Amino acid sequence: MNLDNLILHPRTAMFAEKITANLPNGLIIEGPVGGGVVAVAKSIADRLGSPSFVLLPRKKVRGELTVDLDDGSIIIEDIRQLYQQTCTKQPGQSVYIIDTGGKSMTIGAQNAFLKLLEEPRNGVHFIIATHQFDQLLSTIASRCQRLTLLPINDDQTNELIDSLSITDQTKRTRLAFVGRGRPALIRRLAADDKLYEARVKIMSDAKTMLGANTYDKMTVVHAYRESRADALTLLDDMNLQLQIVLRSQPEKRHVKEIDRNLEARRRIAAGGNIRSQLITIVI
Repeated sequence: MNLDNLILHPRTAMFAEKITANLPNGLIIEGPVGGGVVAVAKSIADRLGSPSFVLLPRKKVRGELTVDLDDGSIIIEDIRQLYQQTCTKQPGQSVYIIDTGGKSMTIGAQNAFLKLLEEPRNGVHFIIATHQFDQLLSTIASRCQRLTLLPINDDQTNELIDSLSITDQTKRTRLAFVGRGRPALIRRLAADDKLYEARVKIMSDAKTMLGANTYDKMTVVHAYRESRADALTLLDDMNLQLQIVLRSQPEKRHVKEIDRNLEARRRIAAGGNIRSQLITIVI
């Protein structure tokens, strides 16, 4: 995976090149789901000639810890093992990527990770690839450089969709809307019809949440009560649609709706009860 071959916003590409040329001990790459945070992290490692050491989030299922990119977390045991791996001198440049998935690192894991940052080792670099920057401790953020992935622009989005041989105009429009400048997401949706239809359904449900009666809204809430990732996407779609409405109808009630949705999103992302938080934006 080559940094030069990734589709990145021009400013993102410029900053990524500068950071890679003098990679710090700790780097946080943050951006929305589908923005390519892990792809950029792996590409930086590749540029430095390091194999991809990737730590993935896990969740306990029936007593066993299994990888879960949507609802898992980086746990303290994994950070302790990482500490053991890096306590000896490393050959050349070694890049360790911490993929936080849809959530983040547990507080215990973050406190353990601080020790790694406070005891820097020559040639050892840690990259946190995250969609939830605000879930990281301020002490971690202050000890790391930060690279924010900006959405690719409209021209880049259209060129990407062209390269995927998407000719159906309705699908092109939907990919551009739900993809929102996130190249990794656009590629996944274009390649997987089932995933694409599910994503379009969320977009439609967001419209229902904004304009339907209370019964229909509660039906949507019930459908999303067990999927944190889908609930977050639903709220994002609602706010994007509200922002579009605001351009032609600049009313305070729309601004209040956006603020309310953002608060519900923050609480769900932090582990709050999905159903309860979605209900707060209905009643």
